[in-house]
Amino acid sequence: MDTQLNDTSNDPGDFAALVDDRPEDGVFQVSRRVYNDPAILEAEYKNIFEANWVFLCPEGLLKEPGDYVATHIGRQPVFVIRQKDGGIGGFINACSHRGAMLTACRAGTMTEIACPYHGWRFNTDGQCTGIRARRAGWPEDDFDQSRFDLKPLPRLESYRGLIFASLGADVAPLNEHLGPITAFLDLFCAPAPHELEVVAGASIHTVNCNWKVLHDNGPDPYHAATVHGNFAATIVHRDEISGNTGLKKTETGRLAGRVAAGMYAPGNGHTAFWADKETPEVYPVWAMKEQIQKSLPAGKAKWALERSRHVTVFPNLLVNELASTYIRTYRPLAIDRTEISSWCLAPVGEAADLRAARLRKFEDFFMPTGMSTPDDVAIFEMANQGNMAAAGHPNDMSRGMAAATTGPDGPALELGIDPEMSSDQFTHEITLQGVYRQWVKMMAGGNG
Repeated sequence: MDTQLNDTSNDPGDFAALVDDRPEDGVFQVSRRVYNDPAILEAEYKNIFEANWVFLCPEGLLKEPGDYVATHIGRQPVFVIRQKDGGIGGFINACSHRGAMLTACRAGTMTEIACPYHGWRFNTDGQCTGIRARRAGWPEDDFDQSRFDLKPLPRLESYRGLIFASLGADVAPLNEHLGPITAFLDLFCAPAPHELEVVAGASIHTVNCNWKVLHDNGPDPYHAATVHGNFAATIVHRDEISGNTGLKKTETGRLAGRVAAGMYAPGNGHTAFWADKETPEVYPVWAMKEQIQKSLPAGKAKWALERSRHVTVFPNLLVNELASTYIRTYRPLAIDRTEISSWCLAPVGEAADLRAARLRKFEDFFMPTGMSTPDDVAIFEMANQGNMAAAGHPNDMSRGMAAATTGPDGPALELGIDPEMSSDQFTHEITLQGVYRQWVKMMAGGNG
């Protein structure tokens, strides 16, 4: 089938022309320009990252008043902080005087916010509380200091301990933006008697690729057998020679293709895929089997205990429970450079042996020094280089297009979700099709 992509258009605003979406012909292709054109990244900053909901950080990093996390929404520096009343405030990370960033670190504690440039001071509610040598600059008694209060983020909400924000005040409500993906986020929280906490420490590194190369990999289990085959073989060998059982053993059914699996395009660019657990007892969550079965309907309890799950929340959050509960966010730094931040989540009060097993499995797979992430990084950079081949084919994402079904399948009904598309093969690419349909919508100015 001849492509209908317009790869040669000089109009950077003609974004729909870069995605050839013809379900009637079984065709879904994406121009490689989306990965290497700086003008497209500028438009993504404006239309996706700075105009819609994005993930900022896990709420578990803000335990006490004054705890803060400094991050970015697109190009804009921001920070979130636990306030004295227990609420969470979010502000533009720039002094209202001369624009200096107010946070010395990515994360820390500050009961009062002091500008490192001229010493202006603010409380955790963002109110300007002190201007050094104020009367020398503004001697009037009725001077309105509040005009220098910090700029709050227009929208800031937390869902199940995950903090989202938007620089646009008119975005759809967060629940509407998340849609059916909330059912998966709820499952991640199901094991916790009270709440999930962030295990101390974070992994932060950069990769030489466009952010969408990294994002495309998240909902793509098709690559696992190729890229992570050595990881799977190593884990199997280690378990065999060590005689590992129970928590020390690692699930390999998904990587070996021995279990039922599937995927969903839930809408709004979000993605989800799942696989039955061949050995559910090796997961730390299995220790809470009775509690989960009592607290959830049978179908949802099955999902929480017996199915591994992997979701992405467009545009910048990945959450999974493949070996350990893990979240990752990514931020475009340049057309060919992306920053990745990762955390391990665990139930508060988890037993020591469960926590140790969780951390070892997190280290095995997800850390930059583990056995899987280096393979991913290598393929990210190879894909990014290959995407410079504008003279080659467009990227084809039509796999499984004709075989997918509209609406929910049996497992989806067990979970109580109504996705746009379902597939019982998690090597299909219907999730990527959902991603780029949302990309086209947002790039045209539609908010999620």
